[in-house]
Amino acid sequence: MAFIRKKTKVFPWNVTILSPSETKPSVMEKQQFVVKFKRLGRKELTAFDDLPEDVALETIVKGWEGFTEEDGTDIPFNKKNLHELADDVDFVTGVISAYKEFYQGAEAKN
Repeated sequence: MAFIRKKTKVFPWNVTILSPSETKPSVMEKQQFVVKFKRLGRKELTAFDDLPEDVALETIVKGWEGFTEEDGTDIPFNKKNLHELADDVDFVTGVISAYKEFYQGAEAKN
């Protein structure tokens, strides 16, 4: 199969957020949604771990699907919502971990 250089470098990836249960002691609950990750170039990827978390999120997250409020209404993707979530340790941990998995999976398949 020939290599096809694609102009779009944004790919959907499942993200799992683990957070403490509000009702069950010592239990972490899983929630999932899809993030549209930007695939970074080599130089950007090398510098990625040194970025502040809010800048890292803004660099890699280009959209999401299946992300809702408690009442079921969709949370639209925009910079304001992303920056508000940058203070949520569970969200940041889940997204950054999924991004690293995204790249490890891509490297393993190549």
